[in-house]
Amino acid sequence: MTGLPENMQRIITPRYEQIVNEIDLLYHRSDNGLLAISQRLGVQIMAPNKKINILLIGNHSAGKSSLINWYIEDNVQRTGVAIETQGISIIQSGKRRETLMGPATLHLFPYLHPLSNIHGLLNYLTTEISSSKQRKFPMVTFIDTPGLVDGQMAYPFDVDQAILWFGHHVDLIFVLFDPIGQALCKRTLNLVEKLNKFNPEKMHYYLAKADEAGTDRDRHRVLMQIVQNLCRQPEISKTSFDMPTIYLPDLAKETRCTNQINEVCTTIDHAVFSGVQKSLNTLQLDCKNLIKCITDKLSSDGVTRYHQRRWNIKLYIFQLFSILFLFLSSLLFIRRHVISWFNDDTSAIPSTFAYLSILETVFTRIGNGFFYPSDHLLLLFAFINLLLFFLGQFFLRRQSPVLSSREQKLYSNYKHYLETNVLVKEKELYESFLSETID
Repeated sequence: MTGLPENMQRIITPRYEQIVNEIDLLYHRSDNGLLAISQRLGVQIMAPNKKINILLIGNHSAGKSSLINWYIEDNVQRTGVAIETQGISIIQSGKRRETLMGPATLHLFPYLHPLSNIHGLLNYLTTEISSSKQRKFPMVTFIDTPGLVDGQMAYPFDVDQAILWFGHHVDLIFVLFDPIGQALCKRTLNLVEKLNKFNPEKMHYYLAKADEAGTDRDRHRVLMQIVQNLCRQPEISKTSFDMPTIYLPDLAKETRCTNQINEVCTTIDHAVFSGVQKSLNTLQLDCKNLIKCITDKLSSDGVTRYHQRRWNIKLYIFQLFSILFLFLSSLLFIRRHVISWFNDDTSAIPSTFAYLSILETVFTRIGNGFFYPSDHLLLLFAFINLLLFFLGQFFLRRQSPVLSSREQKLYSNYKHYLETNVLVKEKELYESFLSETID
């Protein structure tokens, strides 16, 4: 698609995907992106996710991988009766079919770095990239987990801890139950209860492979058993409960069971729709917060400058008088101890010091205006005055830092850009988003 003209790309690319891509661009521009501006301001923000993340859990052979393959119309996940998915697989839309191992997966999804603390998981973490563009797959990331079984089954890493961590970071959690003997897996029920405790709004339950459940009577009995066991869990019984029956149309056996697999697609579509709204709202909120932060910084800098200017004026006046006082004290000291040396023999006064006799009258009058009982007290006053001068300089250097003229101009440019470009673009994207929904 990258080789097509821009107008053709807009026809092929769904409008929702265009919107989230433009939002992502506003955040990640190197020069004036929102992330770059926030880093400059010292404000912590995060770019909204371009895709919604869906976690699939369930007992062994519940059909998680088969459901992913059906949705994206590409056989990226191995399926079968045996436990095929032993690790955690992230299924992502991309340019071509590729498989990324653990380190590359962490590089692609930086938010997954805490998972590296789970011993052994990194060796069983992969990303499957598919070029499929079916349904809403370009805006969806599936996370396929190992089938859960009871007994002495040993996993190469702490599956429960990994699934619970993902449960806090995904948008949807699909729980699939297999009607053939594994629906009441205790490990699955315990995990479902823990996930539902903190993420009840994310939980969606499905009876997978419903066409293999036998007659309608058998299927109803399985559903009743699952519901009874789930509702024994305190956290699950507090919420409304729904469990559509689904099966893959292409592999379906002859059955009168109603296939509600389209509800899976509807749920994903609603999540994508909500995700675009959240991204737009996040963009608007982050933009306004950055504008407020810049306004506060410039305002605070102006107040600081005003108070420092007033204090500095007083300090400079004090230091000026301090220097004058020190200067006059020095002149009086010189008058008292230098000129007196020549009082007894005025002919000994060198020509270079002749002007001192001219200023004798001035020095005398100045000296009469001060009260110096002794030279020691004069020196003490001069020392104290000099000390106060350096203390003033010390506190002057310890003043709160203010923005340089370059920083003031940069922040003003950031504010102007956010107000006249980003907010305007956000409004245009919102109108475009609503035009896709409302006539």
